Amino acid sequence: MAVTDAVAQELKNALRGLRKSPGFAAAAIVTLALGIGATAAIFSVVNAVLLTPLPYDAPERRVMVWSKWVNIEKTWVSSQDVLDYRERARTLIDVAFWANTAQNLTGAGEPVRLNVGLISANTFDVLGSRPLLGRAFSTDDEQVNGSPMAVLGYGVWSALFGGDRGIIGRRIVLNDVAVEVVGVMPEGFRLPTDFTADSTEPTALWRPLRLAKVNRGAHTFYAAAVLAPGETPATATAELQVITRQLMEQGEYDRQMRFTAFAVGLDQEIRGEQRYAMSLLMGAVGFLLLIACVNVANLLLVRGDARVREIAVRTAMGASPAQLARQLFTESVVLAIAGAVLGLALGAVSLRVLTAVDPTSLPPLAPVDLDLTVMTFTLLLAGVTTVMFGLAPAVRALRVDLVDALREGGQHATASRGRLRLRAFWLRAKRRWPWCSSSAPA
Repeated sequence: MAVTDAVAQELKNALRGLRKSPGFAAAAIVTLALGIGATAAIFSVVNAVLLTPLPYDAPERRVMVWSKWVNIEKTWVSSQDVLDYRERARTLIDVAFWANTAQNLTGAGEPVRLNVGLISANTFDVLGSRPLLGRAFSTDDEQVNGSPMAVLGYGVWSALFGGDRGIIGRRIVLNDVAVEVVGVMPEGFRLPTDFTADSTEPTALWRPLRLAKVNRGAHTFYAAAVLAPGETPATATAELQVITRQLMEQGEYDRQMRFTAFAVGLDQEIRGEQRYAMSLLMGAVGFLLLIACVNVANLLLVRGDARVREIAVRTAMGASPAQLARQLFTESVVLAIAGAVLGLALGAVSLRVLTAVDPTSLPPLAPVDLDLTVMTFTLLLAGVTTVMFGLAPAVRALRVDLVDALREGGQHATASRGRLRLRAFWLRAKRRWPWCSSSAPA
């Protein structure tokens, strides 16, 4: 109880001290809020784009397979290519392929047009995903005259069918055809191509790909594969190049096409283009937060100089250095908490603006919002900033000459040698980086 009372008293003293300097408190809180808010907003995006796990089992063992020929650096595969890779490639355990289309769903409220994935029966297995309810497709389901069936995405199941677990075995109407629902995929599942920037809407449900004939010339499919143990995208690419060279030698492709194929890891395929940009952006806002901390430290140093006489008087009256340090550090904690709360509010507003400008420019693996991860990160950030801008000024304020401070007066005392050195450093920094701060220590 005594510890709680002591903490409460320190907080009261800190709030009382900050109320005596409302201008200083407002400037410090707003400065911190801008830095923390920008960092929290960008971290929300980074968390959704880069840190959220891919919705596949062992994604490091999954690759996308692409074709390449003269003047075409990256394009689709043909159905015959997939059969060739399944038969010849030893670095790949299995290869799946799919295409996208759009179909009209009726009979579940208002008619809605949905993006539909037409997938080979092994697609979910190749990607390392299992249905939440029901089953995936089997090879029998690929028969051209097979019964119409579909696996629903979690979003469609929740939004249009109320998350009804009895949906398995029921029929829905797609393009005026009754289709049996055989499964529901878990929340967050998407095909790898649903994360690309040119995919404005992800596939909402999947149907079995049924080919009347295999075609080598029509490169219209996406393909994914599972790497064999010990293999990498590089070794798979090397083998695919050998296979495609053999196909050209056998006359399957014109030599002038210089046809080849290559593999790309799923993480690189989905997040590769964003990783560098997100890292730069996070570094930039981190530097912005550092500048905010430096500016708040500057404000605390200026305020500390104005409180030299107060500290000297309290020391003369018996206050210990530990008590004075606790008070000054508690004030920093209060500023950090207030800055973090206001920063989260600014971050939430910034996220709304950021996602409203161009919501399709990023491929988030999770909703871009201030979730528990971001809130925890922000609180840790507030703690780190408290140490960064609060500890040094508190220590410096306690290193005052008691006799000189009482004799000369707090606000009129001559600046110390350390203060002069700090001021000189700040002025040099301002000349080199004029955007770093608007003012130097007095």
